[in-house]
Amino acid sequence: MKKLLFLLMIGLVVFTGCSVKKTSELTSAERFAVEFSVSKENPFEYATIEQVLEIFDHGTGIIFFGNSDCDWCCEDAKILTEALDDENVEKVYYYNPKLIMDKNTKEYQQLVEILKEYLNVDENGEAYLFLPDTYFVRNGKIIAHNNDMASFHEEVDTFTDEVKDSMKDRYLELIQKYHECTDDVC
Repeated sequence: MKKLLFLLMIGLVVFTGCSVKKTSELTSAERFAVEFSVSKENPFEYATIEQVLEIFDHGTGIIFFGNSDCDWCCEDAKILTEALDDENVEKVYYYNPKLIMDKNTKEYQQLVEILKEYLNVDENGEAYLFLPDTYFVRNGKIIAHNNDMASFHEEVDTFTDEVKDSMKDRYLELIQKYHECTDDVC
């Protein structure tokens, strides 16, 4: 009798529509939440490199470059998400440049050329994108930039509450600057 009751319960769960979403069925926010361990209520939208380059050319938006395999990127994403939520930001473009960086594609070279004054430089004098990196762009003009996480790249253990609060304050400041810019004045 217990066996029959158990089988009926299993059948009930299966037939009532209990299901798990496939990765392809997740929204951008849900995918980002899974990758970066942030709330599902986040403004991140996955972008293509073409979309990113278009924003830098003449578009407007906040762009977060990161990689979920990077502890610093995950920590930065959490801090940025909190700041975006506090400021009611509805959309942030997310792009993981790792593949184009590793292959040094033409798109990556274009990106480096656009961002060269904001990038780190290696021992050979070559500029490179250091993750995480966030840009605030209005009409193709970079109005603010943050890659402060680079100064903490030795150990994630350095992320004290004081450091996190300071980084969040920095993001809040940059988001406010982004909002204050208009099409005419920045």
